[in-house]
Order: sequence, then structure tokens, then C-alpha cells
Amino acid sequence: MAYSVTLKAGLKDVVLPNGGRYQGGDVVVLSDEHYGVIPASTRTAVFSAEAVVTVPAA
Repeated sequence: MAYSVTLKAGLKDVVLPNGGRYQGGDVVVLSDEHYGVIPASTRTAVFSAEAVVTVPAA
């Protein structure tokens, strides 16, 4: 399982657990592991949208 998240507009240089640096409005797919380490309060503050997505097996 993975999560597609959209960062809130206006944010700059947000570093997520996957090691990437993102800007407001970016849409990022995070693994269950990376998503799971982000506290719920941080998710609310940083993400404007979240959705569970299916990632095909490699």
C-alpha cells in the first residue's frame, strides 16, 4: 500500500521521510512505511489531500 499526498500551498522545502525535498502543491507518493512515521498532527499541518493508492509490484 502507498499514499498519494498533496502538500499545502505556500510550503517551501518540506523534507519527507523518503528523503525528498518538496514545495507546496507537490503531489508525492509515499510508501506505507514512510507515511506511517509521520505524526497525525504533522500530516494535518502539511498535507492538503491524502489518498491510498495501489503501486504495482516491481
